[in-house]
Amino acid sequence: FKNGDATEADTLHQTNILHAHERTTGGFVSGEVKLALTLRLLAGGSYMDLALLFDVGFSTAYEIFHKVIKEWILDDRLVKINGVDYCEDDKRMEEVARGFAVASKNVINGCIGAIDGWIVKIRKPRRWKDLRGGDPATFFSRKGFFGINVQAIVDRKKRILYRNIIHRGAEHDSTAFKHSNFYEWLEKNWKKLAEKGLYFIGDSAYAIKSFLVTPFDNAVHGTPEDNYNFFHSSSRISVECAFGEIDLRWGILWSTLRFSLAHNVNVIDACMRLHNFIVDWREDKQGPCRTEVGMKERDLFEEDHRKFMAAYPDIDIYGVHGGEEDDRRDSNGNPLVGGRPSNLSKALADVGRKVRDTLCKDIESKKLVRPKINWFRHNNRVVDEVHA
Repeated sequence: FKNGDATEADTLHQTNILHAHERTTGGFVSGEVKLALTLRLLAGGSYMDLALLFDVGFSTAYEIFHKVIKEWILDDRLVKINGVDYCEDDKRMEEVARGFAVASKNVINGCIGAIDGWIVKIRKPRRWKDLRGGDPATFFSRKGFFGINVQAIVDRKKRILYRNIIHRGAEHDSTAFKHSNFYEWLEKNWKKLAEKGLYFIGDSAYAIKSFLVTPFDNAVHGTPEDNYNFFHSSSRISVECAFGEIDLRWGILWSTLRFSLAHNVNVIDACMRLHNFIVDWREDKQGPCRTEVGMKERDLFEEDHRKFMAAYPDIDIYGVHGGEEDDRRDSNGNPLVGGRPSNLSKALADVGRKVRDTLCKDIESKKLVRPKINWFRHNNRVVDEVHA
């Protein structure tokens, strides 16, 4: 990656991590030890084991952990994730769109990212220390635990292009995305993307817009709409696999995050930024990924991607709700009663439907259909559940 006119080496030279060995605490803990301890904790290591291994106090281990994350890993000069910057970079968007097009047999053209929500499990937030008197119940997710709703957009290579980690677990994905600064920017600048034929794709949790294309509502098997839904979901699956890779790699996410709310957000952000750092490394065709270790790294998570696809052949469920209209909710995730969508919202939805119709007709003209084995696997699963 580059930072202005600076090369990758120049960028890394400016970061705190490069000078880790020069950073000490009380003259005893070197920067390398701080970084190693932090990465091991993120990977799921026990702070007690690591404190003994690196000869630091138990409380000191977490002090180092949070300091390294905040001051080193979350440094934008190392890895920066910004949705607006991405949407203003035509070259990057063209490259991402090319990746989705190739993977979809050149039918999902113009897609510049797949969006989805991810609930990360946390302990119940403290009313006063974390929420300043707010209601902790708003963090209790539909999955039955307290969590943070993470909204993310990824490319076909599972690189994170945008993330938002500030929403409560009870919030609907569509509501969480709509309450972000990036969504506000998209509403103001939607014509720039529309003129270039660019858009994001999302599942039925989101309302269709000019910049966000969703599946068809209640598509019947064998119809052009159902065939479109298949290719749409096959492209969208990259975001699910990105979440899976982050969760698989960083063992700290396997159990409930028990830090303060602010520290929990930093830990999640650190995992996502380090994920991008690794993706950049393994996708560098001239870099260390050409080595045996690098190839094993790529193969491991590509195999994980394939296993996910095989385990969920029915990921695009028959009769899925296509997110045709805005699911209007308040800041606590409760449905709003009354009111009408704005003229802008209607206009964006109309443009989004035209984009989707064009994609559907293109798929039909190329005589591409949903593979039969995908459909029969889903039907057999449903039959087995009924008989069980």
